[in-house]
Amino acid sequence: MYIHSIENPAFPQYVSEFTHWEGCDPVVVDSNYAYLTLRGGNDCGQEFSVLEVIDISNKFSPTLVNQHVLDNPYGLGFKGNSLFVCDGTSGVKVFDKTNPLNMQIVAAFPNVQAKDVIPLSDKLLMISDNALHQYEYDTENSIVLISTLLLN
Repeated sequence: MYIHSIENPAFPQYVSEFTHWEGCDPVVVDSNYAYLTLRGGNDCGQEFSVLEVIDISNKFSPTLVNQHVLDNPYGLGFKGNSLFVCDGTSGVKVFDKTNPLNMQIVAAFPNVQAKDVIPLSDKLLMISDNALHQYEYDTENSIVLISTLLLN
């Protein structure tokens, strides 16, 4: 994971990096923490499937502070204190990231198969292998499918 300064957006400058197992999976950042998934069993060389929490409060020295074993993670996104993680065939998991050092799963949706998620104010956009799904969600960690657009 590479950290760049965008003080001058036209010329981002390298600041530091966090070295972990080789992977090619997504990262999202909120304040002083980066959340990233690493999926095993793919061409990126990764053996294990995990969600990592990296403390980036010191941009020059990012530090792993938490790790959660997952089954088959893909994309992730957050809204407020909810971190949505697409865990492949195990569905979507919602973590409470109020305390990034001690995150807990607060909801799991094993029947929602998604590769990526974009949390909006009260909707979740999720992409699967062949469709774009729109879900409604609330602070009680429930989600309801409201539309599906099949992709060719």
